[in-house]
Amino acid sequence: MKSSATNLKISWFKREHDQELLDLSPDFQRNPIWSEDEASYLIDSILSGIPVPEIYSRSKTSPEGETVHEIVDGQQRLTSILRFASDDLELTGEDVSPRWRGKRLSDLSDAEKASFWSYSLVTRDLEGASDTEVRDVFRRLNLVSKELNDQELRHARYRGQFISLVEDIAEDEWWIDNKVVNVRQIRRMIDAEFISELLIGLMAGPQDKKLTLDDFYADYESEFPDKEKWARAFRRTRDLVDATLEGRLKGWTSKTEFYGLFLALGQLALEGRKLKPEEREAIATALERFRNKVDGAKKRDADPERFSEDVRAYAQAATRATTDVSRRTTRVSTLEKIIRAALGKKADGSVKKKSKRKTSDGGKTGKKG
Repeated sequence: MKSSATNLKISWFKREHDQELLDLSPDFQRNPIWSEDEASYLIDSILSGIPVPEIYSRSKTSPEGETVHEIVDGQQRLTSILRFASDDLELTGEDVSPRWRGKRLSDLSDAEKASFWSYSLVTRDLEGASDTEVRDVFRRLNLVSKELNDQELRHARYRGQFISLVEDIAEDEWWIDNKVVNVRQIRRMIDAEFISELLIGLMAGPQDKKLTLDDFYADYESEFPDKEKWARAFRRTRDLVDATLEGRLKGWTSKTEFYGLFLALGQLALEGRKLKPEEREAIATALERFRNKVDGAKKRDADPERFSEDVRAYAQAATRATTDVSRRTTRVSTLEKIIRAALGKKADGSVKKKSKRKTSDGGKTGKKG
């Protein structure tokens, strides 16, 4: 792999982008995450003639002679620049000079516009780099700058069937509609990381996030033989959560609480259990009552003796070191116990025997002979 640096004007990037010859989102890139203020501060630097970090790209030329430039590093910078170039960014933020604050490109003088268009960006092209080499460069650049979180680095490193399933599931708006994730988390791919944990939990039971997440990504990078099986199981579980707690998810949407709920209901989905409306209502009611008791047990002035062992254990497991495997296992097993009790079953899935009521004369109820 060879690399060569050159100076390219903003006008060049705008022209290539307009002709769809600039790829700002190759598959190893993360989602754009810069705020308006961050984007504005970059433009402030450009308008003030201050140097900005160099861009890394890879040029790919087709047999027909069309050259496309993939942006390896600098996606957010170029996105911000192109937004301003399209008059789609108004400069905001305390760090922006009063001279530029509140302005768009169309608000600048002709001389200022010309200065913006002629501003040169140092661009380093990775000639002949393979996909693997490009991903490695991207990962190394961002490890040094510490800009990327763990999931963004996984996105840059992996491209197999496992991560493709995770990111496909993450595209569903259900997660944000039900407040399991928020916009900021989506931008930083925290949603994909959490969905990875849920999927792995269904496949192998509760895991320690810090120790095993990368192992599963690596293990299923080349092959994921049961991908469709686990994709169906995941969607059945999510549908079961939705149907059982429709409109009653409040209190369960934190990642700590949702993890246990999802895996506990996931056991029913894996068993192929189809719940009747009255069974779903029984589970929802039991979970709501349990949730209220846990909330009470978490209060600082709570008397532990007022609560059952299950409530105390769950409350403790949901308070500290919540991604440790032991605490996750406690939460999942406790919720599964609550759910199966609501269905009249033991935690292992066997049916509880109904106790026989005695009649007033000391006999047992039953059919008359």
